[in-house]
Amino acid sequence: MPAYEKIKDFEKYAALVSGNKALKPEYRPLNFENLLKAGAFRVTHRGVDDGYDPDPDSGFSVVSAYNDAVGEGTRKWKDNPKALDVVRDMFTTRPTDIGAHKYLQIIESAKDLGLKDRDIFMPVDNVKLPDNYRKGGRVKLI
Repeated sequence: MPAYEKIKDFEKYAALVSGNKALKPEYRPLNFENLLKAGAFRVTHRGVDDGYDPDPDSGFSVVSAYNDAVGEGTRKWKDNPKALDVVRDMFTTRPTDIGAHKYLQIIESAKDLGLKDRDIFMPVDNVKLPDNYRKGGRVKLI
Protein backbone atom coordinates (compact mmCIF):
# COMPACT_ATOMS: atom_id res chain seq x y z
CA MET A 1 0.00 0.00 0.00
CA PRO A 2 1.46 3.39 -0.94
CA ALA A 3 2.04 5.69 2.04
CA TYR A 4 -0.43 8.27 0.77
CA GLU A 5 -3.29 5.77 1.05
CA LYS A 6 -2.90 5.92 4.84
CA ILE A 7 -3.74 9.64 4.86
CA LYS A 8 -7.48 9.77 5.57
CA ASP A 9 -8.29 12.85 7.69
CA PHE A 10 -8.04 15.64 5.12
CA GLU A 11 -9.73 18.20 7.38
CA LYS A 12 -6.65 18.73 9.52
CA TYR A 13 -4.73 19.71 6.40
CA ALA A 14 -7.31 22.26 5.21
CA ALA A 15 -5.37 25.30 6.45
CA LEU A 16 -1.97 23.96 5.36
CA VAL A 17 -1.91 25.76 2.03
CA SER A 18 0.68 28.03 0.44
CA GLY A 19 -1.51 31.14 0.64
CA ASN A 20 -2.05 30.91 4.41
CA LYS A 21 0.15 33.66 5.87
CA ALA A 22 -1.04 32.81 9.39
CA LEU A 23 1.07 29.62 9.47
CA LYS A 24 4.01 30.10 11.83
CA PRO A 25 5.69 26.73 12.41
CA GLU A 26 8.35 26.25 15.03
CA TYR A 27 10.96 25.16 12.51
CA ARG A 28 13.09 22.29 13.77
CA PRO A 29 15.53 20.26 11.68
CA LEU A 30 13.77 17.27 10.12
CA ASN A 31 15.04 13.70 9.98
CA PHE A 32 15.26 13.40 6.21
CA GLU A 33 16.03 9.69 6.13
CA ASN A 34 13.19 8.61 8.43
CA LEU A 35 10.64 10.81 6.66
CA LEU A 36 11.68 9.67 3.19
CA LYS A 37 11.70 6.00 4.19
CA ALA A 38 8.23 6.30 5.76
CA GLY A 39 6.84 8.00 2.66
CA ALA A 40 5.93 11.29 4.39
CA PHE A 41 7.25 13.09 1.31
CA ARG A 42 8.87 12.53 -2.08
CA VAL A 43 11.38 14.58 -4.03
CA THR A 44 10.19 14.86 -7.61
CA HIS A 45 10.97 16.65 -10.83
CA ARG A 46 9.83 20.28 -10.67
CA GLY A 47 6.08 20.55 -10.91
CA VAL A 48 4.69 22.73 -13.70
CA ASP A 49 1.07 23.55 -14.53
CA ASP A 50 -0.61 20.16 -15.04
CA GLY A 51 2.48 17.99 -14.80
CA TYR A 52 6.20 18.06 -14.20
CA ASP A 53 9.28 19.19 -16.07
CA PRO A 54 10.97 16.10 -17.55
CA ASP A 55 14.42 17.66 -17.10
CA PRO A 56 15.71 16.61 -13.64
CA ASP A 57 18.21 19.48 -13.69
CA SER A 58 15.49 22.11 -13.97
CA GLY A 59 14.67 21.88 -10.28
CA PHE A 60 12.63 19.79 -7.88
CA SER A 61 9.41 19.69 -5.93
CA VAL A 62 8.81 18.32 -2.45
CA VAL A 63 5.51 16.43 -2.50
CA SER A 64 3.98 15.47 0.86
CA ALA A 65 2.07 12.23 1.30
CA TYR A 66 -0.97 14.46 1.79
CA ASN A 67 -0.42 16.00 -1.68
CA ASP A 68 -0.43 12.54 -3.24
CA ALA A 69 -3.46 11.50 -1.16
CA VAL A 70 -5.67 14.34 -2.39
CA GLY A 71 -4.63 14.49 -6.01
CA GLU A 72 -3.71 12.04 -8.70
CA GLY A 73 -1.70 14.74 -10.49
CA THR A 74 1.32 14.65 -8.18
CA ARG A 75 1.27 10.86 -8.00
CA LYS A 76 2.34 10.85 -11.67
CA TRP A 77 5.33 13.12 -11.05
CA LYS A 78 8.60 11.31 -11.49
CA ASP A 79 10.98 11.06 -8.52
CA ASN A 80 14.15 13.14 -8.86
CA PRO A 81 17.07 11.41 -7.13
CA LYS A 82 19.44 14.13 -8.38
CA ALA A 83 17.85 16.56 -5.90
CA LEU A 84 18.00 14.33 -2.80
CA ASP A 85 21.20 15.85 -1.42
CA VAL A 86 19.87 19.40 -1.77
CA VAL A 87 16.63 18.49 0.00
CA ARG A 88 18.49 16.51 2.69
CA ASP A 89 20.57 19.60 3.45
CA MET A 90 17.49 21.82 3.49
CA PHE A 91 15.60 19.51 5.87
CA THR A 92 18.48 19.01 8.28
CA THR A 93 20.23 22.40 8.29
CA ARG A 94 17.88 24.96 6.75
CA PRO A 95 14.29 23.93 7.53
CA THR A 96 13.20 27.59 7.36
CA ASP A 97 13.78 27.35 3.59
CA ILE A 98 10.78 25.00 3.42
CA GLY A 99 7.45 26.76 2.94
CA ALA A 100 5.43 26.79 6.16
CA HIS A 101 2.55 24.88 4.59
CA LYS A 102 4.85 22.21 3.15
CA TYR A 103 6.80 21.82 6.40
CA LEU A 104 3.56 21.29 8.35
CA GLN A 105 2.11 18.96 5.68
CA ILE A 106 5.19 16.75 5.98
CA ILE A 107 4.96 16.65 9.77
CA GLU A 108 1.23 15.84 9.72
CA SER A 109 1.78 13.22 7.01
CA ALA A 110 4.51 11.63 9.13
CA LYS A 111 2.22 11.51 12.16
CA ASP A 112 -0.55 9.95 10.06
CA LEU A 113 1.97 7.31 9.00
CA GLY A 114 2.68 6.47 12.65
CA LEU A 115 5.93 8.37 13.21
CA LYS A 116 6.59 10.02 16.55
CA ASP A 117 8.42 13.29 17.15
CA ARG A 118 11.64 11.40 17.88
CA ASP A 119 11.41 9.92 14.36
CA ILE A 120 10.33 13.14 12.63
CA PHE A 121 12.87 15.59 14.01
CA MET A 122 16.65 15.43 14.17
CA PRO A 123 18.05 14.55 17.60
CA VAL A 124 19.10 17.59 19.55
CA ASP A 125 22.64 17.13 20.82
CA ASN A 126 22.78 20.38 22.76
CA VAL A 127 20.15 19.57 25.37
CA LYS A 128 21.46 19.46 28.91
CA LEU A 129 19.30 17.48 31.29
CA PRO A 130 19.15 18.78 34.84
CA ASP A 131 20.53 16.50 37.56
CA ASN A 132 17.01 15.99 38.91
CA TYR A 133 15.50 15.32 35.47
CA ARG A 134 12.74 12.75 35.30
CA LYS A 135 10.67 11.69 32.32
CA GLY A 136 8.22 14.44 31.55
CA GLY A 137 10.28 16.98 33.46
CA ARG A 138 11.56 20.27 32.14
CA VAL A 139 14.74 20.54 30.13
CA LYS A 140 16.89 23.57 29.56
CA LEU A 141 18.57 24.26 26.22
CA ILE A 142 22.13 25.48 26.52
